[in-house]
Amino acid sequence: MSWKEAFPSSSRGSNTGRSTTFLPKLSGAAWPRDPPGAVAPSSAPSEGSGMRRNVTALASGQLITWTMAFLWTFVVPRALGPAGLGILVAALSVSGVLGIVLGLATKMYLVREIVMDRPAASKLVGTATVLRLLLTPVFAVAVVVYAQLAGYGHEEKVVLYLAATATALTLLAEPMQAGFQAIERMQYLAYSDVINKSSQGLLGIALVLVGFRATGIVATSAAVAGVVVLLNAFWLRRFLRLDLRTSAGRLVDMAKESAAYWAFGVFSMLYLWIDTIMLSLMTNAEQVGWYGAPIRLFQTLMFIPVVMATVWLPRLVSAFKESPERLLATARVPLELVLLASAPICAGTAVFADPVIHLLYGSQYAEAVPVMVILGFCIPPMYMNILLSQVVVAAKRQMDWTKVMVLATVVNPPINFVLIPWTEHRYGNGAIGAAISLLVTELILVAVGFVIVGPHVLDRRAIRRCILAIVASAAAWAIAYAARPLGTPVQFAAGGATLVGLALVLRIATPEELALLRAAVPRLRRRLTG
Repeated sequence: MSWKEAFPSSSRGSNTGRSTTFLPKLSGAAWPRDPPGAVAPSSAPSEGSGMRRNVTALASGQLITWTMAFLWTFVVPRALGPAGLGILVAALSVSGVLGIVLGLATKMYLVREIVMDRPAASKLVGTATVLRLLLTPVFAVAVVVYAQLAGYGHEEKVVLYLAATATALTLLAEPMQAGFQAIERMQYLAYSDVINKSSQGLLGIALVLVGFRATGIVATSAAVAGVVVLLNAFWLRRFLRLDLRTSAGRLVDMAKESAAYWAFGVFSMLYLWIDTIMLSLMTNAEQVGWYGAPIRLFQTLMFIPVVMATVWLPRLVSAFKESPERLLATARVPLELVLLASAPICAGTAVFADPVIHLLYGSQYAEAVPVMVILGFCIPPMYMNILLSQVVVAAKRQMDWTKVMVLATVVNPPINFVLIPWTEHRYGNGAIGAAISLLVTELILVAVGFVIVGPHVLDRRAIRRCILAIVASAAAWAIAYAARPLGTPVQFAAGGATLVGLALVLRIATPEELALLRAAVPRLRRRLTG
């Protein structure tokens, strides 16, 4: 399917001529304007300064959460052991999947609607919050039923119920966070993440060390998630009023309008956790721990596309308001950047999986090393898939990407069903099969994604730069791998020097990107130091 087929347009440069099927408006009766005196969302910042500010805020927040995650990773898995970590990971995966019940009025839907209709922001966020509150009892019943059917013991049930509480509170904060994202106040997303991860990290470590194990971790998560909900409500008052007055008609309208986004979320969540759930049902808690440890590191490496997607989605929506061609041009920048970044990160993950796993988790997680290497090769396609999905959502074609996620949830389980027992029998490690299954599925998805969006989203110049980045990263991997006998510090220095040297010689980075990087470093340093 070509770009014009996937994203049809009318006369160029005319907003009124575009087909209204891509930009449906909720009726004025369903969504009345805010009354006089209501505080409207602040206007968007200027293009350049706003983008730099948002990226800096999210990146600095990510560095802080990385530090907390490092401390958590260094202490908790060792204290729990693979079996204890397996119980925790299984509870998080089950509560995450069952949490799709609360997913109506999804974050992407709210961001898009608020960008398109700023005055309706208060009622959109308020109605979404009420809708999720009404669905919470359904979620709670689903959790209890699953625990009974799965035959969970006492500890497993307690961990699952507390994890479900944390999930419900986290999802309750999402409508407010969508408001911050839509008005491009990303610093509040960073504040929430820092508070959440820092508190969970420090308190979780303390509770584990005094003997509370997985129960203490999820109890902390639930308490901190509740605090974050209250803080988001307090911060949001500065920009818009949280209007919880709604009606059955508005709730039904929102459920209908967000159904396509919710379907996308349903299949995304199923795909995200299906490996872990199948692994927990087909193997033992220890093998789930071997998968859960590298998955946690792998999720940390997703910060680049997640930051880019968060910052760029409002701008992609605004670009589509002008024309689909404008969306294509705007999307090229983040897509190119994440693809360039993914190559060296993939190479680094493959090289340093062994020393990092042993440093963070200890020798009892040695079986997690091959899993981490395989997950490293998932990075380029997954980076692209995250950004491609944002392009499709911005063009009001979320059902196209929902079909992609349906494909993933159909393809992935049979592959797991074959590979998990095969790798368990051959290598004594079913987690390897789960990782291979994820890699195969991601490669299929990125191919389908480019078919939907169209090959022209990346021009020849972008493709050339990406090929050069792959060449430089492969060379850096080869040098670092050859330097293994000399130790990890020498490996890192040799690989890093090779990568930087080839990047400069091949002129992979543009002068504008180098200038932006030079400007961002001191700004980030100032933010971190106060």
